[in-house]
Amino acid sequence: IGTGAKPNTTEAQVVQLTDGSLMLNMRDDLNRRVKDETNGRAVAVTSDLGKTWTIHPSSNSALPEPNCMGSLIAADVEIGGNKQQVLFFSNPNDKEARVNMTIKASLDGGHTWPEKHQVLLNETQGFGYSCMTMTDENTVGILYEGPKELYFQKVPVDELLGNTLE
Repeated sequence: IGTGAKPNTTEAQVVQLTDGSLMLNMRDDLNRRVKDETNGRAVAVTSDLGKTWTIHPSSNSALPEPNCMGSLIAADVEIGGNKQQVLFFSNPNDKEARVNMTIKASLDGGHTWPEKHQVLLNETQGFGYSCMTMTDENTVGILYEGPKELYFQKVPVDELLGNTLE
């Protein structure tokens, strides 16, 4: 049994990175009151199956959150004729409220989530939990909680990555 990745965290998602390590992306309950530049998903990495954890450089900075669950998946995507791992993350993209349900893509193991690789699905109030999967090799499927019902959308990978795929 490990040491725990980070205190005050819940609702985690895990992906295996290309080097075999595991990345844990966690809701950080401190974000209920932290709305400055340190607001963001907590992220940690382990290379020993969770016995020890290292805080990732993107932790509490790269992925703003209104203290809500998020979804994280990894997929091999063909970019420029070669397969490359892409991380996809979804959540309400705001520090204050559950608005702006967004999918983001990272091409560098979660270090950065460029705005050009983000798709805003819905900007109204009341969005929360989400769950993603690849519906095929070129499409991200997302089920997310709305104000009064669940929504399902398919987003083409090329919409998230644009001309990066060429």
